[in-house]
Amino acid sequence: MSEAINICGVLIHAMPDKVTEVKQTLLEYEGLEIHTVTEDGRMVITLDYPDRGQMMDTINQLNSVAGVLSAAMVYQHNESNDIDIKEQEASV
Repeated sequence: MSEAINICGVLIHAMPDKVTEVKQTLLEYEGLEIHTVTEDGRMVITLDYPDRGQMMDTINQLNSVAGVLSAAMVYQHNESNDIDIKEQEASV
């Protein structure tokens, strides 16, 4: 059975004086990648989890991180591994 691919882009707005602390906290999350951090506290990250529920739980947790003003999903992509699905269908 193949795992689904779920990737989402999240915009985080942090207090400018807390950016360093927020960034350190974010680096503790598995499946989270920080792409951009601006001086005024905006961060662009991606989350990559096989489960959409875990992704949404993580976004909710990000909103609770000390120094984070908001975390909002701005993009989401989901697909299954087509090669594995085709192989399964061929073996039936």
